[in-house]
Amino acid sequence: MAILGMNRRNALIAKLNPREAIKGVNQKFETKQRLAAAGVPVPPTVALIAGEAEAAGFDYASLPDAFAIKPNRGRRGEGVILVDGRVDGGWRKLSGEVLTERALRAHVARILAGELSLDGGNSDTALIEPLIRTHPDFARMVPFGLPDIRIICLGDVPLMAMTRLPTQESGGRANLHQGAVGAAIDFRDGSIFRAVLGQDEVSHHPSTNAALIGASLPYWQETVAAARRCSGALGLGYVGVDLVIDATRGVQVLECNAYPGLEIQNINGAGLGSRIALVERLQRERARAAKRAGMAQSRPAAEKPLRDVGTALRDAGRETVARLSGALAIPASLAA
Repeated sequence: MAILGMNRRNALIAKLNPREAIKGVNQKFETKQRLAAAGVPVPPTVALIAGEAEAAGFDYASLPDAFAIKPNRGRRGEGVILVDGRVDGGWRKLSGEVLTERALRAHVARILAGELSLDGGNSDTALIEPLIRTHPDFARMVPFGLPDIRIICLGDVPLMAMTRLPTQESGGRANLHQGAVGAAIDFRDGSIFRAVLGQDEVSHHPSTNAALIGASLPYWQETVAAARRCSGALGLGYVGVDLVIDATRGVQVLECNAYPGLEIQNINGAGLGSRIALVERLQRERARAAKRAGMAQSRPAAEKPLRDVGTALRDAGRETVARLSGALAIPASLAA
């Protein structure tokens, strides 16, 4: 299996991801707008607080009982507060702490000052969204927190997928480096075929003892379809798409990453390099087939009937899709 290393990944990104497109995905609200315009499901926006004057005049009492607030240009989850209900004196955070209106105003001020943003020091915007409620099929696997799904795509071709499952050790965060479980997903049916905690393979979740191997993710076909639309919507040729499954809204794209990490290969026990090479080879074959068909179409009708050209193109397209789907759908340990 050909592992994709950091240098080759960076070269691929330099080739396929334009600088302006990379800058664009660092802004969550703008990214949401572009994805929504392309028919990609994204969380609705409750409010956008864009400056000190707006913050001073904002009616915090109008916020829903449950919401998430985050910097528009946040980094690695910093500055995100999750609230799941009202209590005396304010709201209750998922951690159980009370969030007062005064504390919320102070947090918004830090966001606006850029203290919690990717570039740091520059002003930012506070984005407020409804709180994502974990789908029951996911909720039964984890002690608390929000599991997510990462799908790596080359253009609109999904290459590799995993779900990150929070644990007690990770504090409810879907972060592999903080102790979450990474589980590889079979593209054919959305089932888990391999799970890793740290450096060790596991068959059950360490906090809930839920069986992981063979467990199926809900809305899998819709999840893959949403991930495939992101590349074209954002102008990124190589992208990591982070999705969640909400209990009421279903599939939601939370974020798109122009520099997706490489740890998904460890989780799948397979290399992205071999899959990228396969896709590129099949794309070249398809391009050559289309060129040959175009040349044939330009000949006199008596020499090559048009219907024969169309049949050849359809057959070539079906063969390419079948070969690609078959190679990437089977468990990664076999596909690589």
